[in-house]
Amino acid sequence: MQAETQSIVVVSKDPAVSALVASVAQFSPGTGVRNCDAALSEINGTALQLAETNDLIIFRAEGEAARDAAAVREILRHTGGAARILALADAAMPFAELRQLTDAGVHEVLPDTVSADELSAAIRTCLKGQEPQQALSGARGGREGMVIAVSQSCGGAGATTLAVNLADCLTRRRGLRRKEAEFKVALVDFDLQFGTIGNFLDLPANRCLYELASEGFVPDQVFAEQSLTETAPGLWVLASPAEIAPLHALKPEQVEALIAHLRLQYDFVVIGLPRALAEWLTPVLEASERLLMVTGSSVPAVCQARRLLDFYAENSMRLQADIVISRERKPLLAASHHKEAAKLLQKPFKYWLPDDPSAAAAAADQGVPLSAAAGRSALAKAVRRLSKDLIETRNARAAAAQPQHGKAV
Repeated sequence: MQAETQSIVVVSKDPAVSALVASVAQFSPGTGVRNCDAALSEINGTALQLAETNDLIIFRAEGEAARDAAAVREILRHTGGAARILALADAAMPFAELRQLTDAGVHEVLPDTVSADELSAAIRTCLKGQEPQQALSGARGGREGMVIAVSQSCGGAGATTLAVNLADCLTRRRGLRRKEAEFKVALVDFDLQFGTIGNFLDLPANRCLYELASEGFVPDQVFAEQSLTETAPGLWVLASPAEIAPLHALKPEQVEALIAHLRLQYDFVVIGLPRALAEWLTPVLEASERLLMVTGSSVPAVCQARRLLDFYAENSMRLQADIVISRERKPLLAASHHKEAAKLLQKPFKYWLPDDPSAAAAAADQGVPLSAAAGRSALAKAVRRLSKDLIETRNARAAAAQPQHGKAV
């Protein structure tokens, strides 16, 4: 049987782009690659002929998003929407311009730093005629990541320390140099005004949430894929912006869509919450399977934790909240003030993070998680124990979701 012939045309002035596509197109016998040394917006009528005579167009966005988008729309109009188009863009391209391309009909926009494997998968998806979102769900086996929200009763409670190191531990990296991650984890700093997760990991400020809040668009899969930065194997971070945005600028539908996309991409989504209250917290709480309330055991801290827990419960009756006592080692016998505090919170003190300032300072100064700076410290061990509980919960849920087969008699 003769192999089906498929053709790809690469529209780019950069010969490296054509070489990359040619190298990965070899996955399918009979697939040919043709080069067009031009920008998409410059080839006019030629682009229409290319769309008719090739199965896939891959072009390099040259920074003129509006003109490229107009060319894409014309190609799709001429082909009745049948043309398949991929774009490679600068990783720093603003999301507003990326959206112009996807809104025009580009099936997927990939960063120009894309790996050969990722490009190969995108090409296969387009040549098979699948929509990117459908391919995503199928490839990941219907992944629904576990969402974990981290809150704090008062400033300096240690919520950022917990969020950063919990997300790091949830990757469960293994191997000689801890390069193999069992789970893929997203860490999102939703404290638009005073978030410090990026500072803890020595990351630059990220404008993505600021653009989301200021421009008002509902994020799509492209935004979710390209807004996070990989900081370690399995760990991807969306840091807060340098610009201060009003908390109410984010809308519930924006946050809901972003979390939904992240759950499809990651096994765990760890979200750092602001201490202030906003309307968009409701979709975060509704999506969260677990809320970790980080607090001290002092009277003011416990009273503030009680107020926040009441608010969270009103917005999500199904939310399971656990108390994390920060900067205290778990006592053999609970002191009287611990018992009174637990009674006020109507919850036991489930987790304890010991006071370990030297380990915390070493990690913060180096801009790395505890696992890299002080992996044997008491604080690191406490976070690992917490992560183990969450992984077990996630695995139990996944096992329960598997179809049950009849037992042999």
